[in-house]
Amino acid sequence: MSPDELHTRLLCVLQGFMSETAARLVLRGTMEPLKLSVTTLTVVDLPRLIDALEPASRHFMHPAQRPRLALELKELLNTPLRRLPSRPPTPPPAPVAPPLASPEMPRTAGRPVMLNIHSEADASTARFTARSLCEELGGKGFECQKVATAVSELARNQLAYAGGGSIQLHPERTPRRLIRVLAQDQGQGIANVTLVLSGAYRSKTGLGLGLLGVKRLSDRFEVRTGPTGTHVEFEVWL
Repeated sequence: MSPDELHTRLLCVLQGFMSETAARLVLRGTMEPLKLSVTTLTVVDLPRLIDALEPASRHFMHPAQRPRLALELKELLNTPLRRLPSRPPTPPPAPVAPPLASPEMPRTAGRPVMLNIHSEADASTARFTARSLCEELGGKGFECQKVATAVSELARNQLAYAGGGSIQLHPERTPRRLIRVLAQDQGQGIANVTLVLSGAYRSKTGLGLGLLGVKRLSDRFEVRTGPTGTHVEFEVWL
């Protein structure tokens, strides 16, 4: 089993409890602080990675599902060590080039940002813009990851279920630092929204996972939905 296959197995376990987008962001966000890479991941790394994954996943899951996730993750520890390649020597760090400003990224400068969501590229732009805006406000790494993940989930929901929509990012510094996000679409609305947000309902398309994840990532969350569309507003406090 290669490191890439091990990474894929971890993703598959996480995707049993959350959307693919959330699973990828959670796994990447957990591996980076541990200085782990997809290309060098081995079973030796699993215990500390699994210990870090469990708390990192809590925002996307119903509390009753956490023991099952912990069990499925720990089952990966039974992977035979002999089937995995040994860790190669750590190469010397490469020189880091100064970051280049992206001409395609909207300038935030503390002002509200309006983003139209009509494609996967728009969803990616929304995610990175949200993270950039959070960093400008002085948000910490995990706080910015929460904002970026929630915005990404809403953008992908708009594409998948409403054919697109819009997302507004509002940075606020007083009376406290926070990011306020408004997402609107003109889709057919969300059926069973109360059950979805309670964690007791899962649609066949996975809609409940994304919206419930946004709610759990937020410090304040509101949703209004009906046959003419859906309006979601949430805040993440920094």
